[in-house]
Amino acid sequence: MATSFPAQLWALTQAKQITGKTHVVLAALASFEGHRGLFPSHESIAARAGCSVRTVIRSLETAYRLGLVERTRQRVRHGARVVNGVNRYRLILIDLEQARVAAAHNLLRLREALARRKQRFLSRCQTGSENHSQSLSLTPKHTPSEWITILAGMERGLTAQEAGYSSPTW
Repeated sequence: MATSFPAQLWALTQAKQITGKTHVVLAALASFEGHRGLFPSHESIAARAGCSVRTVIRSLETAYRLGLVERTRQRVRHGARVVNGVNRYRLILIDLEQARVAAAHNLLRLREALARRKQRFLSRCQTGSENHSQSLSLTPKHTPSEWITILAGMERGLTAQEAGYSSPTW
């Protein structure tokens, strides 16, 4: 187990469980910790990390999934309305093996989602719809990123060739 949160971040980055951007965002989050707790805004974290608010949100979502950060949402009453208040965070020290298991689980979920999209793509291609006049033979030569590009194009109504699919050359 890591002895400190920065040491844990370093170990996770070296083990390729988190990206460099996530490392920087989580280090910036940790720098806000004080005696009253940890509750910076996304904008404050982004300013300290030197990145966009969207990068902060993505990095925090990764940290939640890996069990590195725990968030407590607070609700505030303004007259008759109840609105979102500040998020309170708690940094958690975990074992590197726990992070590997969590990352493997997330990868499995991603692969399952990709397989579902691939199956929808195949069924659309084999129905002979007007956009797809020929049945396609798909090979494992395509990388996941190529599949995502092809499927995204198909969802926009492009033909397989326009979406970037090319028949394999044997």
